[in-house]
Amino acid sequence: MNSRERVIKAVNHQEPDRVPVDMVLTIDVYRDMKKALGLSHLPDTPRMGHWTDVQMPIEMIEKLGLDMYYISPHSAKSVHSKSLPDGSFVDEWGCYWKKTMIDGGHFYFELQDPPLANATIEDLETYAWPDPEDPVRYEGLKEEIAEVREKTDLAILAKFAGAVFEVATYMRGHEQWYKDLINNQEFAHALLDKVCQIQKRIDRCCLEAVGAEVDILRLSGEDLGMQDRPLISPRTFRKVVKSHLKELWEDAKASLLAQNPKGKVMLHSCGSVRAFIGDLIECGIDILDPVQPAAKNMNRYELKEEFGEDICFHGNIDIQDVLPFGTKEDITAEVKDAIKALAPGGGFLLAPAHNVQGDVSAKNLIHMVDCVKKYGNYPISIDEA
Repeated sequence: MNSRERVIKAVNHQEPDRVPVDMVLTIDVYRDMKKALGLSHLPDTPRMGHWTDVQMPIEMIEKLGLDMYYISPHSAKSVHSKSLPDGSFVDEWGCYWKKTMIDGGHFYFELQDPPLANATIEDLETYAWPDPEDPVRYEGLKEEIAEVREKTDLAILAKFAGAVFEVATYMRGHEQWYKDLINNQEFAHALLDKVCQIQKRIDRCCLEAVGAEVDILRLSGEDLGMQDRPLISPRTFRKVVKSHLKELWEDAKASLLAQNPKGKVMLHSCGSVRAFIGDLIECGIDILDPVQPAAKNMNRYELKEEFGEDICFHGNIDIQDVLPFGTKEDITAEVKDAIKALAPGGGFLLAPAHNVQGDVSAKNLIHMVDCVKKYGNYPISIDEA
């Protein structure tokens, strides 16, 4: 069974030959992985996303033994777009992202000066919004996908449009946005709708261009959880936010299925999100990522029992403690437990429970993959392994 067949079978709640394995690396981990795998000829700085996540070359994916290839659109420009000398930038929405150094010589981008912090509903009508139909977004994607199909048997996962709830948060600023959700709901609805309509059109345009070859559409992250609780109450989510997300997700899924009737949609939502999983299923989500095991109320056995027939799980290998600081034995135990809990009956794609940060070594990731190859074969029999 090849990688694409393996992934497709798993996301259809069937048991493939083994559990599919995946990961997304940030720039520092990518460079460490280059050395660990003897791939010094690969570019030192490949295409990098908003969160310093990188486009892993085919050669690295195959040498690691992963099952999925990610494609993403090129960044469109607007009147707001700007690159600054220190590496900071202003994106097409007008959000300023400051390059910030963190421990260990790594860096990240932090939101500064949200552009709509003091805006009114009337201001939303005159703001310079991104052009969702800018063809630069999908230029070259057909050729990229054709190369992947020609050279590999990897499943293709695509991410096109951005978030709705999170973009509204960035544009308004965290503190003001959470006030809006309670005290200024008319504005909150207006902003969510404006962002939703743009993101819908981005997904449609990109899927019309290349959707026939997309196995999984990764909807942009809508982080609804913190470490120990939901980020907002389920009541507020259902009253103010859910209808806008559902509109985007259902439209994106319909656009995907029009091109590939067997396609699936995956949502990234961090933290303690158990309170929302029923809502996500209702909205048509097929796969939940990253299923953070260290977050409260995210017990993997309970999630499989309660939701496993209706949604697949992607991720679930602890990235807060086990992968960065654990021994080989710790990583082995984590992988075995995740497989034991989530793999029976299919519906599980194993991966680190977020983009891999710079405190995780390449050797630990390689060991994680080796463990999947050793313990993730069907029929699952962890106790006897």
